Amino acid sequence: MWSRRSRVQPPSITPMERVVMVIRNDPFAYPQSGSPAHGVPGKFPLNSSRSTQAKDNSVAIRPIVIHGNPVLHRPAAPVTEFNDELKELVADMYETMDASNGVGLAAPQIGVGLRIFTYKMENEDGVPPRGCIINPVLTLGKISTADPDPYEEEEGCLSFPGYGFPLKRAEWVTVNGLDEHGNPVHFEATGWFARCMQHETDHLDGKLYVNRLNKKWTGKMKKVVKKEGWTVDGNSWMPGVDPDPFGH
Repeated sequence: MWSRRSRVQPPSITPMERVVMVIRNDPFAYPQSGSPAHGVPGKFPLNSSRSTQAKDNSVAIRPIVIHGNPVLHRPAAPVTEFNDELKELVADMYETMDASNGVGLAAPQIGVGLRIFTYKMENEDGVPPRGCIINPVLTLGKISTADPDPYEEEEGCLSFPGYGFPLKRAEWVTVNGLDEHGNPVHFEATGWFARCMQHETDHLDGKLYVNRLNKKWTGKMKKVVKKEGWTVDGNSWMPGVDPDPFGH
């Protein structure tokens, strides 16, 4: 998940509520959750009730896993089957993205290790402002070696909730991939839309944007990880239930 917000401050509730996540081997399975125990397994049996299901059972809002969960730190697998399960997953991703007030969501952020992301962002490139990219391949423009502007180039991520750090990105990218129906997708993106495409594709390569920070900001990021307890698996938050970490 990527969130554009200038000078993001930490949430007033620190540390934020966390729920324990258990990721099944089935890549389409719902993450399961236990009690809010700051990374310690709950005292009651884990179950999938933490996912918020629509009344017609068509879509569900899924928990977002936080830095430290292995699924965020390893490359995702290519999608090879375009079936009803895939369409259901994409529908859940849209629902979760909207509930999170985000402009993008990658499948690993809900515990699914597949190369899929959704986005919702107005742009000046003639691209539909809402879409799904599967198995994306990006061609990047040149990335400046100058220090990033802490005000104009700050990114945020709901898998690193409540914080923002500046990062240089390519000003344009070419995107090639497929939609949820298997149809080809091809477009060029510029500016913040290009930044969004790079951010979400990084998730599919096992990287968070904080893994790309320069030395100065990496030190600050590591202090946050230690303070929040994000060095281990088991932390997540639930959109629409837990406090919005970016105060939307």
